[in-house]
Amino acid sequence: MQFTVGDKVVHPQYGPGSIVGIESRELLDGTKRYYVIEMAGQRLTVHVPVRRADEGSVRLAISQSRLPWVLSMLRGRPHPLPENYKERQEQIRAQLMTGRAMQLAKVVRDLTWHRERAHLTQRDSAYLQQGRDLLAAEMALVSGDAVDYTSRLIAASVAAAQAGIAS
Repeated sequence: MQFTVGDKVVHPQYGPGSIVGIESRELLDGTKRYYVIEMAGQRLTVHVPVRRADEGSVRLAISQSRLPWVLSMLRGRPHPLPENYKERQEQIRAQLMTGRAMQLAKVVRDLTWHRERAHLTQRDSAYLQQGRDLLAAEMALVSGDAVDYTSRLIAASVAAAQAGIAS
């Protein structure tokens, strides 16, 4: 997929950002083109080879019209996670690595629910925080809201779901 300057994108490792330029660099094996991405809310600029971006290392951020779907996922019924921590962490890690908003919402929802009924390991807690942070940053990027606002919105959505199902 070809991106243009101004596109809002998500890097699976670094999170959401905006393409601020496309640069060509002369290297030993020829000229290479790079997308220059400023990562939202960070003092970080990432250069992604155009060729690698075309292979799926970067994706467009969700559209603003899909934000209600993300919130609906957060308010939905959780899927039980494996009791075995190794299996659970492997499953959660795979979902996080996709970097996709709906998968991040599932991670946040399911780990939050799991925390209410069982103990979260230190790694589970780190995965939950990572999922919340990435999801809040992407939602903030596309909505224009502050990250702390979208973080509170995520927390409120999951809490409302827990209150509704518990009653």
